[in-house]
Amino acid sequence: MAQKFIGLDLGTHGVKAVLVSSGLRTIQVLDMHEEAVVLGPDGDDSLDAAIEVAVSVLKRRGWSHYPVGVVLPGGVGSYRVLRFPFGDARRIAQAISFEVEGQFPVPVEELDIDHLVVSGTKNVGQALVAAVRSEVVKKVSDGLEAAGIDIKAVTVPPLAIGQVLDAPAPAIADPAAAEGRVPVALVVDVGHRNSELVALGPKGPVAARSLRRGGYHVTRAIARAYSIEVGEAETLKHAQGILPHEGAELDGEQARLSAVIAKALEPLIREVEHTRLWLRTELGCEVTVIRLSGGASALRGLKEYVSAQTGIAVETAMPRESSLLKKVDGRDWSRATAALGAAIAASRRPLIQLYKDAGARAGEGGWLIEKVSTLAVMGLAILAFGALDTVAKMQAYEIEEEVYATELAAATEKVFGEELLDVTELDARLDAVEVRDVTSLVQSRSALDVMNALFKAAAPSGPKPAPLLPGSEEDEAAASAAAAAVAAGALPDGSPLTGPVSSSDPPGSSSLTTPSSSTSDPSTSASAASEASAGLTWEDQLVFIAVEVRAQKIDLTASATRLTAQSYLKRRFQMISCVSNVQEGKLRTSNDRKSFEMSLEHTCLFSPLEEDA
Repeated sequence: MAQKFIGLDLGTHGVKAVLVSSGLRTIQVLDMHEEAVVLGPDGDDSLDAAIEVAVSVLKRRGWSHYPVGVVLPGGVGSYRVLRFPFGDARRIAQAISFEVEGQFPVPVEELDIDHLVVSGTKNVGQALVAAVRSEVVKKVSDGLEAAGIDIKAVTVPPLAIGQVLDAPAPAIADPAAAEGRVPVALVVDVGHRNSELVALGPKGPVAARSLRRGGYHVTRAIARAYSIEVGEAETLKHAQGILPHEGAELDGEQARLSAVIAKALEPLIREVEHTRLWLRTELGCEVTVIRLSGGASALRGLKEYVSAQTGIAVETAMPRESSLLKKVDGRDWSRATAALGAAIAASRRPLIQLYKDAGARAGEGGWLIEKVSTLAVMGLAILAFGALDTVAKMQAYEIEEEVYATELAAATEKVFGEELLDVTELDARLDAVEVRDVTSLVQSRSALDVMNALFKAAAPSGPKPAPLLPGSEEDEAAASAAAAAVAAGALPDGSPLTGPVSSSDPPGSSSLTTPSSSTSDPSTSASAASEASAGLTWEDQLVFIAVEVRAQKIDLTASATRLTAQSYLKRRFQMISCVSNVQEGKLRTSNDRKSFEMSLEHTCLFSPLEEDA
């Protein structure tokens, strides 16, 4: 007999609910509903508000007595792909608890963790691990159970999407260049505040990611660019928002809005490309198609824009009508794919199960009473064999305890200068140590993000001048003016040549120093200050020769046509919030260009950049 199940997606912007009827062989979609989550007084999305809306929806529609599969909000999950020298699922399950230690920035005791054994890649044994703070799962389960809701599963968005999207990825275009890689489809679910990524191979999900970038960031960028309220920006985005793509005819105002939206989506496009390269190098998977879902995926021109930026075919993610799944055609699944996946997870088996009480609820153990006599006999036999096994295990535990004691003695002697084996004394020593927040040491962005900030700071100001034709009168006049200015002891722009000439530099070069107040003309100083605040100009022809980004230091080499470029560049770098110290290096002249080195101290890999503000 068919039974009905609910899939509930607690989104940060809206709650989606899908009702299905599950039989022995098929699952049929019966109904779906979406309701917005009202923002808090400060504009923040609240998990409590989403739970309240979900309970209200289920009760109003008469669905509160059906078993429910729940999808947690985007951004609460953290994912890791772990590798093992063996492929047996049972051995991987036994080893997971040891391997996840140190994989997450919070203690594993504070996390609810589950894993999915991944197959179909080049690695022998592999598991996709999902972790969510226990307090989040408890808040959701307590809130729904208090309303009398029967919870069957709690899962995360990427794996709920992977539960329902099973369309195979296209084959790799050039099999000869595939090098044994496996074709995968990369599903990008663009939500309100977060985007969820899941790579789907021939046998299911192989990797997942959560990105803090979504439709809200586009809305906020529009609000800043046009100096309007967030509500007005949201309306403008839906009414006129479009991304630039081939064939799009945009007038002046549309082109401006299009550029703002594209700029806001740059981090998302960059992370999609990072994910594609990581899948290729680490997992031996080749992304052959990108499939978009989520509310923000409805933005006009997004498919064409993503395809142009990545060079990969882009489609809309859609569940397929099949022998298992019925009545999905004719519905808009862009927002409700995860909710449908949760309904399937509740009726069958979730790929990731974070609800630990799923198998221990009342009414599910009635069959035990009927079979109690048989189980009692089997239990006695198991205890008899277990007694023999316990002796061997105790001996093994004693040996293991000796090994741990030896390691502890060595570790405490190295740290404290003496061996400490007493637990109370060791706890007292550790409590006396000042605890440092290690979450600040977790890298939140890549070196490419840092270099992007440097390049933005070095962008020249003013309109780009038209190029001078070689041999033209304007070209010859500019060359003569430059030669006369240098002969007079000044740069072509009129700024003075200052600073002592290093004996190691070629003739005509100089080290740049700041002019003293006693020798600089007020008008010249005002001009230099104005130009410094405006940034470098096109006449500087600044070129970055080498940029090396390390954890706390950046070394770079650049060249320009003017000596003042290094000073101007230093001032621009000092405006970056995560840069604390900029040191100028020696200047050298070669072929009418000035090359110089600079050193920057920074925390940009671990702190917000301007685009996150």
